[in-house]
Amino acid sequence: MSIQELQKKNLALCIDAGDYEGVSLFTLKLYEYLPDPDSEKDGFLQIIDEEGEPYYYDAKCFLKVKAVPEGLTISFQTSE
Repeated sequence: MSIQELQKKNLALCIDAGDYEGVSLFTLKLYEYLPDPDSEKDGFLQIIDEEGEPYYYDAKCFLKVKAVPEGLTISFQTSE
């Protein structure tokens, strides 16, 4: 997949697949997510998982990633 194609997607890096490891998610794999501001406020990301279906996962298990011409950047969010 080209960087131009990646720039069009909402990406998140799985940093802790927990009980879903090897079934629906893999740690250190990039996944596409569907923006859902209400769910994100509640601490969830709607991730398109290994089954190819969107599912709500704990947002703490992911870091949002943005594709830029130079590569990938990771967005770190802090809670106040």
